[in-house]
Amino acid sequence: MFLAEPPGSLWNDWRLRMLFIGAMVIQVIICFTSVGFFHPDQHFQIIEFSSYQLHKPSAAPAVWELSARIRPTLQVYLFSFYYKICTAVGLKDPYTQLTLLRLLFGGLLWAFFNWITVYYLRNEKRIALYGGLLLLNFSWVLPYTRTLYSSEMLSSLLFFGGLFYYDCSRQKNDRQGLPAMVTGLLFGLAFYARFQTAFAMGGFLFWSLLWEKRPMKLLPLGLGFLLAIGLNVALDYGFYHQLVFTPYDYFRVNLIEGKAASMGTTSFLLYIGVLAAVVLAPPLSILLLSAGLYRSIRDKYKQPVWWTILFFVVGHCFVAHKEERFLFPVLNVLPVVIGWGLPALADWYRSVKRGTRTALKALLGFSIVLNVFLLLVSLLVPYSQSLYFTWQLKRQFGDRPTTIYALERTPFETDAGLPLTFYRSGMPNLEWEKWRSYDSLSYVSQQAKYVTVTYNRIEGNTALLERLGYEKCFCSSSFLWKINEWLKASHVNTLNDIWVLYKRKS
Repeated sequence: MFLAEPPGSLWNDWRLRMLFIGAMVIQVIICFTSVGFFHPDQHFQIIEFSSYQLHKPSAAPAVWELSARIRPTLQVYLFSFYYKICTAVGLKDPYTQLTLLRLLFGGLLWAFFNWITVYYLRNEKRIALYGGLLLLNFSWVLPYTRTLYSSEMLSSLLFFGGLFYYDCSRQKNDRQGLPAMVTGLLFGLAFYARFQTAFAMGGFLFWSLLWEKRPMKLLPLGLGFLLAIGLNVALDYGFYHQLVFTPYDYFRVNLIEGKAASMGTTSFLLYIGVLAAVVLAPPLSILLLSAGLYRSIRDKYKQPVWWTILFFVVGHCFVAHKEERFLFPVLNVLPVVIGWGLPALADWYRSVKRGTRTALKALLGFSIVLNVFLLLVSLLVPYSQSLYFTWQLKRQFGDRPTTIYALERTPFETDAGLPLTFYRSGMPNLEWEKWRSYDSLSYVSQQAKYVTVTYNRIEGNTALLERLGYEKCFCSSSFLWKINEWLKASHVNTLNDIWVLYKRKS
C-alpha cells in the first residue's frame, strides 16, 4: 500500500498553506454546529438500528425497513463499534458522541478529498489546482456534506478511496493483482454502504474495458468484490438473525414492488438543478460545470474518475424516485472535473470583448457574495432545527427535572411521529406532555410552566400566549424566525420546524 505524494514544492507555497488552514477552520466549525441529520434515513437506519443491535431503547422497530430486511448493516456495525468505544472511555452523552463523530468522519473526508484534488490537479496550471481546492473547501454546501455519517458519504469515501488507490497503482505501473483485489474489496464495501454505487462501478468497468484493455485484471478485482459481498452477508446475518441478501431484497421491494416510486417521482431536471447549485453558487456554477464538462470530454475522457461520475449521475436520472442527497457521493469530486476546465475558461475569458469581461466580473462577484452568504448560514444555522433545539434545551435545563408542554409533537419526534430515541436518552429528566389544540391552551396554561411549539403552529396565536402570561425564552434560530416573519408578511409559505420555547411569567 502507498499514498501518492504530490510534488514537495506544493507544500512550500504559503498561499496553499493558508488555503488549507482556512479550509480546516471552516470544516471544524461546521462539524461542531451541524447538530442532527440531513435526512431521517441517516439517523433511523444507522443510529437507531445500532441501538436495536445493542439491545438498547430504539425506534428501529417503528421503521418499516427493519421488518423488510432491505438495509445493509455495515454502517450499523461501524457505529456500534464507535459507540462502544465512546461508552468505554466515559463519553455517554449522545450529543457529545455525535459531535465527536462529525469531527472524526468530517476530518477524514476533508483530508481525503483534498488529497485526491491535489493529486489529480497537481500537474495542471495553478489556476486549476487553486480553483479546485477553493471550490472543494469553500463552496457553500460541500463542507456540510462531509459532516454526514450517512450511507451516501461512507460509500463515497470507500468507492473513491478504491478508485484512487487503483489509479495510483496504475500510474506507478504496478502490474500485480493485489491493487485490483484491494480495489474490488473497497468497491464491494462501498456497494453495501449504498447500493446505487453500482452506477459508479459501471463507469469504472466501462473505462477499464475501453481504455485499459486488460480484462484479466478484472479477475482479482472481482475476487475482492466477492470477498466484500461475503463479509457483508455475514454481517447482515448477524444483525437480522437469518440469512438474507439485502441487495436483492432492496431491489425487489423498491423497484419491482414500486416502494421507492410510491414516495414520489421527479424529473431528471432535479439533478441538473442540484449540480448547478452546489458547486459554488449560481449562476457562475453553471459556467464552471460547463467548462469542466467540455474539458473532460475533450481531454480527460481517459480518466476513470470522469466516467464514474458520468455513469453515477446518468444512472440516477433513470431512477424514478429522486432526492438531492442521492448525488452526495460524487459532489466532493466535482471540483476535480471543474479544475480541469478552469485553464480553458481563463483563456476564453481573456479572449472575449471588454463588455463581456465586465459582465462576467459582475457574474463572478454576485456568485461569490451569494456563496459566502450561504456558507455563513450553513456554518451558523444547523439544518436540523428540531434536534438543534433539543440541544439548546439540554444546555438550558441540564439534568434538572423539568416538564415541557408541546403542541401535537415534541422536537424529539419527526413529522411522521417517529421518536428520536437515541437523542432522547441524553435528557432522561426532561418530561413531555402534549396538548392537541389551542382550544385547550387556557386549561394547559394552569399547569404548564414551559410550552414549546413550531413557528408554523404558533403564528397568529402569539398574542394568546402573551395574554396567558407567557414570554419567549429562545427559539432554535433567531435568524430563521425572522425569515419566517418576513415570509408570512409577504404571504409566502414559511419554513418548517423552527421551534420556540415559552415560559410562564412568575
